[in-house]
Amino acid sequence: MIDAHMEHWRRELAGLEPLEVPAGRPRLNVDGGEVATREAILPGEVVEGVRKLAAEHGTTPPVVVLAAFHLLLGRYGRQEDVATLVRAEPAGPVPVRTTLTGGFGGLVAQVSDRLRDAQAHPVPLARLGEADGLPWVRAVLGEAEAADGDPPVDLALGVREEAGTLEVRIRHATGHLDRPAAERMAGHLGVLLAAAVAAPEKPLGELDMLTEGERHLLLGEWSAGPATVPAGHLVHRLVEEQAARRPGAVAVICGDERLTYRELDARAGRLAARLVSRGVGPDVPVGLLLDRGTDMIVALLAIMKAGGAYVPLDPEYPDQRLAFVLEDTGAPVVIAHGHLRGRLPAGPEVIAPDEPADAAAQPAGPGAGPGDLAFVIYTSGSTGVPKGVAVPNAALANLLEVMRGTFPAAEGAVLFATSIAFDIATIEVFLPLTSGGRVVVATREQARNPRDLVDLIDAHGVALAQATPSAWRPLVAALEAGGPRDLQILTGGETLPADLAAAMLRAGSRVVTAYGPTETTIYMTSAEIRDVARGVPIGRPFPGTEVYVVDDAGLPVPVGVPGELLIGGVCLARGYVGRPEETIARFVPHPFSADPGARVYRSGDLVRWAPDGDLECLGRLDHQVKVRGYRVEPGEIEAVLSSHEDVASCVVTAREDVPGDAGGKALVAYCVPAPGRAPGVAGLRQWCADRLPGYMVPSAFVFLDAIPLTTSGKTDRRALPAPEGDRSGLDSFVAPRTPAERAVARIWAEALWIDEVGARDDFFELGGDSLIAVRVAARLRDEFALEVPVSALFTHTTVEDLAGALAAARRSGGVIA
Repeated sequence: MIDAHMEHWRRELAGLEPLEVPAGRPRLNVDGGEVATREAILPGEVVEGVRKLAAEHGTTPPVVVLAAFHLLLGRYGRQEDVATLVRAEPAGPVPVRTTLTGGFGGLVAQVSDRLRDAQAHPVPLARLGEADGLPWVRAVLGEAEAADGDPPVDLALGVREEAGTLEVRIRHATGHLDRPAAERMAGHLGVLLAAAVAAPEKPLGELDMLTEGERHLLLGEWSAGPATVPAGHLVHRLVEEQAARRPGAVAVICGDERLTYRELDARAGRLAARLVSRGVGPDVPVGLLLDRGTDMIVALLAIMKAGGAYVPLDPEYPDQRLAFVLEDTGAPVVIAHGHLRGRLPAGPEVIAPDEPADAAAQPAGPGAGPGDLAFVIYTSGSTGVPKGVAVPNAALANLLEVMRGTFPAAEGAVLFATSIAFDIATIEVFLPLTSGGRVVVATREQARNPRDLVDLIDAHGVALAQATPSAWRPLVAALEAGGPRDLQILTGGETLPADLAAAMLRAGSRVVTAYGPTETTIYMTSAEIRDVARGVPIGRPFPGTEVYVVDDAGLPVPVGVPGELLIGGVCLARGYVGRPEETIARFVPHPFSADPGARVYRSGDLVRWAPDGDLECLGRLDHQVKVRGYRVEPGEIEAVLSSHEDVASCVVTAREDVPGDAGGKALVAYCVPAPGRAPGVAGLRQWCADRLPGYMVPSAFVFLDAIPLTTSGKTDRRALPAPEGDRSGLDSFVAPRTPAERAVARIWAEALWIDEVGARDDFFELGGDSLIAVRVAARLRDEFALEVPVSALFTHTTVEDLAGALAAARRSGGVIA
């Protein structure tokens, strides 16, 4: 008979996931340490409502409380499938599983029915525990307490009727759920139960559970930055003020070139006059396709002086991407260096950054206002098409005002090493220029090499440097080798691991992590890191910024409970260029404002409030990922791959277990070949490289007979296999055998920021391009005093082949051909 009952439970518990009870502490599987108890007597009006509902559904008041407990656990863990282990006399403990849909009255009926059904299939707990292997949350209805043989739990609810009252008792292992968290849980259960019995027909997701004290904190004290900056601040005006105060001070450094504030302002003014004469003014986009250097800084400032909005174009982007951005924005003018003009499509007028002003040039007018656009930056799009985020001047000015208060070090030297097409580069340029500091420009080659960046930091006494955590990891390793420096470190764009934060604290004098989507103007929260033992939060909202954490129904969630982050305030972008539907979908009406025109941005980020008021980031609600700080929508890469004739279907995801990648997440493409086709890694990678920025080209390709699906027909991402071997699927690793091979492997690895295991792979297979080739050639030339034509690196495409050519050239004293 027991076997028949066991078969019932196998069916009943199939697919059940462990309950996630937010507590800010790791789950303790066996020994939770000290056990504490929180007791509460329910108010009389709530008890009356509970008894009325119990009578309507032919059950008891403790079962009604149990239904509310199930609902609370589901709301805490964002789960609709909830099960607890219930002990109700005379039967022993049995699992009760519920689905959280409909209204509370229906949930009470469901719990009652499931409890009766469970008691009809008794099974010894020891066998049941072996069958499901799940940690249980326990509920006790009546006088009974835990018995010998009950499985260990982190949390238990006790409900007892006595003398016309209902007593609720929460017992918890303090190693998992601390006392303040248990206090909050008891309060939430009381509020939720009161709301549920008052409106049992109301959808479960719409029942409130916040206490009044928490509501005041979450929608008042913690939700908004303390103040906004003065209205009318414009970035180019702030730079002009610095030029008037300190005209002879150095503003920009790049290699041997220096620009004073007077020279920067004058050059930008002349270029701005040329832009105005070509119709540039408020909300007119201007493309920017320049090599890194002083011209780039002059052009950025000139576009703002003219009142236009700059549209950064990275020379590393494929031509198709550049053409798309220019067509999408409708930019009538592009500022470009002469050797890059051939990369541009026909249509926009192209002007050089350093040409003298022509006769038709007009002095720059009053420029743009706070509500006009400052820049348009393109991010990955979930629909397969990149989208331009339109950021107004007021939002950028607010950010820089906050950053100036946070980083007085910006009055010194600030490193500019980020691609101009990445939004955080705006801070590296304009924070020092609006603070009276110096922009230290890293050339493209320097920006790619951690040792070169450290040399640049030391040579110019850089006081503030910014990068994503992925970029900081090799840079911190290079910094640590020289001992601690008086360097303030700013990082953002992706999750900051605790071990890296600790290394940053050893390498610099101060570490600040910041968070923010491009749609809310780069950064909108920050936290100074002093101790990583308790994790790394993303901090509190900037002045002028509002933040809210809500559930799927749009209700604010309590402290410690995951929810989607909504962002409002002056930091908001205007929306997406030419995409009104996407703008409406993401920039939604403000749910907590009386202003009918107020909006908030739905970030799609899963966060929670910590008890001290900091925000903690937990991941994404969709499949969007961060790679080297860049936001990547896998759907855009999937659309590109699916357009290849050899690919029938594909899924792209980010993994941390990709061989050959030195830390961080890497993109993996899972492809099903089209019938009769045999796609190759090299061809698919080049197909992507011709259409996508380098950071969106997958690091590994895995070929499958079919994409795994869940029972509901959706892609089963958990079933996607890890890539095997190296990133290119080539032959197994062969270690360098000669001094020349070891030198080439090391140089190649440094150029690609991987380890030497990956360096033996084919150069083209690793995504090599002319810029990487230039860097490898320069390193070979510096170390071996040999001329190394870039073309040779595409002829000698393996470490072994190139090492052989290098050895032959050294013997003959010639060049690598």
